[in-house]
Amino acid sequence: MTTKQAHPYDATDDQLHDVSSAAIYLRCGPRLIYRLVRERKVTYTRAGRELRFWQSDLNTYLAGRTTSPLDAASRL
Repeated sequence: MTTKQAHPYDATDDQLHDVSSAAIYLRCGPRLIYRLVRERKVTYTRAGRELRFWQSDLNTYLAGRTTSPLDAASRL
């Protein structure tokens, strides 16, 4: 008997976005989404010919682009 492994995207709060809704979520244009896909900077899934993006992957992309503020000692 085989057991089905849980897909990493089976989380109930993870939403699937298309290009336009991913652009809205990231507050950018669709051209940037296509560029991120072309440069392999964001994880995507194909549904036929269409691109789909899990919200958790978009959050990972945003987290990777986060810059921490400088502490007071390093500013001197």
